[in-house]
Amino acid sequence: MTFQITALPPPEGGFILAPQVRHGDVLLAQTRFDLRQFDERLSAHWGLPLPPALQQAVKKRRAEYLASRWLARETLQLYGIPDFLLCNHNDRSPVWPSGIQASLSHTEGAVALAVTRQPLCVGIDIETIMSEHTAEETASMVMSDEENVRLRRLPLTYPQAATLLFSLKESLYKALWPQLHQPMDFLQASLLTIDVPTHKAVLCLEQTFSADFFAGLRLEAVFQLEADRVTTLLTHPLPGHKKPA
Repeated sequence: MTFQITALPPPEGGFILAPQVRHGDVLLAQTRFDLRQFDERLSAHWGLPLPPALQQAVKKRRAEYLASRWLARETLQLYGIPDFLLCNHNDRSPVWPSGIQASLSHTEGAVALAVTRQPLCVGIDIETIMSEHTAEETASMVMSDEENVRLRRLPLTYPQAATLLFSLKESLYKALWPQLHQPMDFLQASLLTIDVPTHKAVLCLEQTFSADFFAGLRLEAVFQLEADRVTTLLTHPLPGHKKPA
C-alpha cells in the first residue's frame, strides 16, 4: 500500500497509540490501543458512550468499541463531518454518513478503517497472525486444496499466508455485504493471484449472487504485512460505475 502518511494527534491517557492516516482515493486510518490503559470513564470523557448492549461486556470488547469509535470520529472530521458517532444497523453493519463508503475492522490492540467518497465497494480487515496450530486447523474451512497449495508456495510462513487469505476473504465479504445483504461462505470466493513484493492480490467469486456480482467476477485487493498482523483492503466499483482507467 503506498500512501502519503499523516499522524493524528492521540488523546491524552496512553490508551490510543500512534494513530495515522494514509491518504489516497481510499483513506486508510489505523491506530493501536493499549488495553492496560483502558478506563471506562474515557467513554463519557470523549463523548463516545457505550451502547447498553456493551455496558456489561468484557473489558477487551469495550476497549475495541471505544478505540474504533474514536478512530471513526477523528477520520470523518477529515471529510468535514464533525462529532460523528458510528452506530449499527439491525444486522450489526455500520451506519455511515450519506455519500461515504467505509469499512471498519479491529483485532487485538489495533483498529483499521477505510473511507472514501468514490463510488466504490470497500472492505477492510485487520487480523493478528494465526498460530501454526490454528492455521492448520482452519485451513479446510477457509480455503480449497488449490488455494492451500498456492499459499504454501509463497515466501511467507504458513500462518502468515493462511491469515492473509482469511483476511482477504473477510475484506471481500465486507465490501459486498452492503450491496448483497447475503451471507457468504469462505469457499464462495477463491484466491487467483497473490504477489507479495507488490502487496497485491486478486480474488474471484465462485458463485453468482446478483447480476453485478457473478461467478467469475475478479476483485482486486492490496495488503500490508507486519510482524504480528496483516491488513487487507479490497475495493470494487459500485454497481453502475466503471473501474477508472
